[in-house]
Amino acid sequence: MTVQAVAQQVPSPVRRINRTRERAFFGGMALLMIATILLGFRMTYFRLGERPVALSSWVIVVHGAVFSLWLALFLVQTALIATRKVKWHMSLGLAIYGLAILVFPLGLFAAADELRRKVAIGPPYLFGYEPRTFSLVSVMGMVMFGTLIAWSYAVRRKPDAHKRLALYATLCMMDAGIDRWPWDVWGISQSWATWVYTAFLLLPVIYDLMSLRRIHWATAFAAPFAFTLHRLEIPLGQTHAWHTVSNWMLTLWH
Repeated sequence: MTVQAVAQQVPSPVRRINRTRERAFFGGMALLMIATILLGFRMTYFRLGERPVALSSWVIVVHGAVFSLWLALFLVQTALIATRKVKWHMSLGLAIYGLAILVFPLGLFAAADELRRKVAIGPPYLFGYEPRTFSLVSVMGMVMFGTLIAWSYAVRRKPDAHKRLALYATLCMMDAGIDRWPWDVWGISQSWATWVYTAFLLLPVIYDLMSLRRIHWATAFAAPFAFTLHRLEIPLGQTHAWHTVSNWMLTLWH
């Protein structure tokens, strides 16, 4: 057997993960998501001064507070890993998953409350979509979040998969902030929001290719899962079946 043949049979060494670069990436993603939400809701939830109409609803107030806390704790968790406080990370993680249980139903009730207010106000509608159609956007976000965060809990003993699924669970809800960026002030079409959201979903893919020279299986599932459901929100929201569901959602507040 020739030396060349022997060399071809030797498997390529697995590239070791640069943990410093990894901590920087996940910490940077946490800061990016916080900045995205602050920018998107700067004139509504985080507005100083006059109280927006949306904040007259206790559901919106609580939903915003719980999700803001979720983002802050996501950053804390990445910081704990970066400082090698793994036991603290694991202990706090149990409480955070308890918080996730609140995020899901509160998101659904917030969607129902937003639907009620938009129907009562009438046109012109936010983003140009009829409220019953657009209500699926918020609901689908909760479905994506719930699916991925539950899976991240199931694989919590596999850190690389766990952190990617938790990241994507949070990324799934970034469209709410991105859609509300001041696109008109910047003189940019609102349609760019979809491309920016897609770019966010691709960031972990790019990181995997650069750090692992492959796409981690958790990323390979979560990225197309989030992208596909996001693209189906409006088409499915326009169906008679969803309008029947959204009409039922309106009854929650009667």
